[in-house]
Amino acid sequence: MRTRVNIVLYPNVITKTFSDTRSYEAELRVYRLNLPHVPLLLCNGKAEEPEESVWYISTKRIKAKPYLDEKGFDPARLAAALADFHRASMVDSKCICHIDNQPKNILLNAGDFYFVDFSDSREDYPETDVSHLLLFWAEEYEFIDFIRRAAAFLNSYQTQIPLDPQRWRFCLSDSIKRFDKRRLQHRGKNPAVHSPRNRNWLSEVI
Repeated sequence: MRTRVNIVLYPNVITKTFSDTRSYEAELRVYRLNLPHVPLLLCNGKAEEPEESVWYISTKRIKAKPYLDEKGFDPARLAAALADFHRASMVDSKCICHIDNQPKNILLNAGDFYFVDFSDSREDYPETDVSHLLLFWAEEYEFIDFIRRAAAFLNSYQTQIPLDPQRWRFCLSDSIKRFDKRRLQHRGKNPAVHSPRNRNWLSEVI
């Protein structure tokens, strides 16, 4: 059965309900760890609805926009925020990875980045998160602009967490498969025209 997730927005609170425990527990774990750049957990639990039980998480609402809606966002600052998030849970080269780091799940407000929606999160190599995030840029930007932004991001990230070349190639390949599958399922589109050139650059940059 597909997980049903509902979100209710209040002036200062956002409440998210889940129809299954796996997604609920994955998201709750991140909030309970109080990781950097994550909204504050306010309460959580199980609620009995008329026809079924649901689990809920309420967090402080971050009044911000998806970061790609802000044309002047700083790639290096986003990289530093993601490295902070990863480093806080790092054990033996693995950390909690967001996994679903599409633009709407990374918010920007007054220069500060926040990560939301952790129902797909899991322990993995940081190369998994970084490669998947940059695939969105590979579709969004033309080659020169993409290189400028991606290089600034990677240089900043690797000052805190160096990326392993062998793991990078493996994780990038896996991220591309997952990225293209979800894009086709949800939007019925193939990768943008300039993606192959940008993706080739990603495969060789680390």
